[in-house]
Amino acid sequence: MKILQGIHWTGGLLIFMTPVLLVFLLGSQMAYSQVRSQYRAYQAIPEAETLAGLESLPDGSVVMVRGQIAPDSAPAGGSGLVVYQVYPAEGREPRYKEEFPLVFPAFTMALPDGRLDIIPSDRRELVIRDGQRTEPAGDYRWVGFAPGDTVMVQGQWQKSTGTLVEVTGITGGDRASLMAEWERAFRIVGWVRNGLTLLTLAGVVLLVIQWRRTRKQTDEETEQWENPNAETVPTTSHT
Repeated sequence: MKILQGIHWTGGLLIFMTPVLLVFLLGSQMAYSQVRSQYRAYQAIPEAETLAGLESLPDGSVVMVRGQIAPDSAPAGGSGLVVYQVYPAEGREPRYKEEFPLVFPAFTMALPDGRLDIIPSDRRELVIRDGQRTEPAGDYRWVGFAPGDTVMVQGQWQKSTGTLVEVTGITGGDRASLMAEWERAFRIVGWVRNGLTLLTLAGVVLLVIQWRRTRKQTDEETEQWENPNAETVPTTSHT
């Protein structure tokens, strides 16, 4: 390509990659907007640690509830855990097409002023984070929570029945640690977006500079072709 003639290979590579960088920039902008909207949504979610706090919320509110898994909760799946994620045993690689189930049944949470039934969603993806206990099970290990563990769950407050329904996540951390994780993700996506923006702008600037330089050279060559600076040889007449 004539426009790339006379330019250092690094600049040429940047110009050549500009369309690709632009695509990645648009993708990073979409990811940034999505993470930002989710971060703001999480910031707006109220937190409750008592039934009285839940009663003060409108029916259908999405809320984070922090409390203790009732000590009399029945462990699931023959383990000592109520909610858990299955993983391969330490040092073992996953086998081909091997699946690791997530066990998240309904359970009861003990709060300072009463008990709250936790009903997981059956139509949304469930998430278990920061499991507090690990139990070996042959080729597997179960990571999750046992009766008496303090956890935080996110779900929808159903005032008429006094239950938390459509629960989608459970974590052993608190709201502050969860928000700190979202902030880190937000910053990382922002750094990626800013870096791609700078590279894309640099590629566009180099492309414009090189295009103008090439156009100037083309105009000069055209002018020389149309107005050649040729010497004329005088003719002598003989009598």
